[in-house]
Amino acid sequence: MQLVVDIPSAARLIQAMAPDWLWLLKYIESEDGYVRFPPAVSQWIKNLNIGNYPVLYEDERAIGAILVKAFLSDEQVGQLNTELEACSSEERGQLLLEYIGNLGEEIDAIELPKTPAAQKRAEAQFLAMSDAERQHAIEFMQRFLMSMLAGFYQSLSIMVHGEKLTALVAQAKAGDDKAFAKAVQIDKRILHALPYFNDRFAAANSEGQREFVELVTAHMSRPPYKGKIRHKALYLAFSLLDQVGVLDRMKHSELLDLCTQAGLDSHANRIDDVKNVSKRLAEYRAFQRRGFDLSTP
Repeated sequence: MQLVVDIPSAARLIQAMAPDWLWLLKYIESEDGYVRFPPAVSQWIKNLNIGNYPVLYEDERAIGAILVKAFLSDEQVGQLNTELEACSSEERGQLLLEYIGNLGEEIDAIELPKTPAAQKRAEAQFLAMSDAERQHAIEFMQRFLMSMLAGFYQSLSIMVHGEKLTALVAQAKAGDDKAFAKAVQIDKRILHALPYFNDRFAAANSEGQREFVELVTAHMSRPPYKGKIRHKALYLAFSLLDQVGVLDRMKHSELLDLCTQAGLDSHANRIDDVKNVSKRLAEYRAFQRRGFDLSTP
């Protein structure tokens, strides 16, 4: 896999996002295995008008690209792309380090307002901004949350089906009905946000394609990961590191330090030493290889 970011930047991003992941996992984990987001997330999606974020599943590169655009202007993104194209493979890593390193304080400052008190503070800060600052804040949150949601479901799909959601969407659009059902099982918004899925399901209903309709509705009503994975927070971290191309480049001692510093080793995720990290990582890899066998039927 091509190196997308350097190891320190990937680690920093995970540490910044870990509190939000753990907060989301607190709400979506339940005994019946269904995905449940807190009401605030649905409200953010509505208020920011980002219900179309599943379009990112149609191009895996778009998930990372929109995250970069949250922090960099279009001009800066264009400049970065131009410079990357002119770099050698060794120079690209250093250039990315410089760009993302400069965003360290902005990444560290990411904190979603999770409590009513935090939401009131965020609202007061927003109202105190100038029009230009408000527009910048809105665009930042739109891009950041779209990337976060798409990345979260991308990782969830790996945990449940052993395949990225982007891969399932591509297979579905190529005519694979089983992949269609699996994709919708992970993120139901796909059914309405992506034209192919909407049109295919509508046509199946109107044309009486009973077998296909029952396949999709059965997956939609089925809990995605009931009783499958104990170390969900760790798997999310592994998945993101894998997606940005650094997981195989990290020493297991580095993984242990990262997970400990990000607070991903608490409670059911407990990892006490490098040997334990190695075991968890082996399980993650084995799950990916056996994804079709372990995924919800």
